[in-house]
Parts: sequence; structure tokens; C-alpha cells
Amino acid sequence: MLPKSGRSSSNLIARECIVTALLQLIYEKPMSSITISELTKRAGVSRVTFYRNYTSKEEVFISELKEIMAHYEAEEPATQKRGIYYDQQHMTRCFRYFYTYRAFMDGLIYCGFGDVFLRLITEYVQQKWSNDPSNPEQTYRLAAFSGMLYNVYSAWVQLDCTQPPEQIAEIVERMCKTGFGTKSNFFFENRAAREADGEVCRPLCQLPAGTTS
Repeated sequence: MLPKSGRSSSNLIARECIVTALLQLIYEKPMSSITISELTKRAGVSRVTFYRNYTSKEEVFISELKEIMAHYEAEEPATQKRGIYYDQQHMTRCFRYFYTYRAFMDGLIYCGFGDVFLRLITEYVQQKWSNDPSNPEQTYRLAAFSGMLYNVYSAWVQLDCTQPPEQIAEIVERMCKTGFGTKSNFFFENRAAREADGEVCRPLCQLPAGTTS
């Protein structure tokens, strides 16, 4: 379970129990058929506790996913503040993180919340790597990359994650180099790192003439 500051330990335990219970119930019946009463009974909490934390059972998943994504961003190592968004270093961390929360991610996709997962991935990628939101080609590239991440993860899960995250990261980097080109001027630095350095938002320089991938 993720560390969540500003909440009592008992409330954190209650939230964890609710998430776990919902993950169990979605494999027993459709999400639409699950009632709050049976969810709270399975979780071992009261309805008052549930509504103190959530407004609906759908919010249980959405809230947890947002916290997972926020934790991923907050825990980013200083060594990964720069680079190319699809390089092996970033992708290895990404797929290791996905694997850590595989049970939750798989439950989201299973019960039809995959679009929420994709939307939050896209928002994160755009916020972190876009240095010119008014540039439509940049927006399309990052959106395409986000969709690829989501679908590669889904395919990886279908293959029971038999390949390690490091190998998936290598595959993603290779596909991106082929699809996006190694001399693209859409290699972007991390926005937070640029702002911390007081730099003007700009794409990284193109590779020198004659450089090959």
C-alpha cells in the first residue's frame, strides 16, 4: 500500500481494505452489480467509513490510481530528471513500477477502467515531457507514446509477464527509435528539471550530422 500522508493509520488501513475488497469482488460479478453494502462487508468497514473516503465504488479505483501515479512521480530518482522519454532507464523504472502494482492495474483493466489508466498515463507524459503544448505534432507524439505504453503493458500481462521489465524497456526503446526516429527534435527534457535550472523550455539539440543510431 502506498504511503499517504495526512491521514490516520486507521483510515489508511480502511482504505486499503476497501481497495482489496473491490479487487476481489470484480472477479466475482460485474462492477455495476456490486453494492456498497457488500463491498463494506467484504472490507470489514462501515458504510460511514466508506463515504468518509469515497463518493462511489468507482472513485475507489480512480483515487487509488491517482495516488499510485503521484507516488511514481514523487519518487523519481534525481538521476532520471533528464533524458529521452522513451530511453531504457525511464522505461525500466516504468515497467518495474507497473509490475509492482500489477494486481491493481490488472483489476482496473478487467473491470473496464483501462481508459482511466490510459488517461492518467497520458496526462503524466504530457505534463512531464511537453515543452510546447501549443505544438500539435509534439502533443500527438506524446499521446501516441502514452498509448503504446498502455498497450505494451496489456500485451505483457497477457503473456503473463514472462519477460523481465528490463527486457520490455529495451523493446520499447527500440520500437520508439524506429517509429519516432533517433534524430527527431522532439527529444524533450523533463519540465521540472528545466524549471529548476531556470532554463527556457526547449527541445534537446538534434544529434550531430552524420550520427547514427
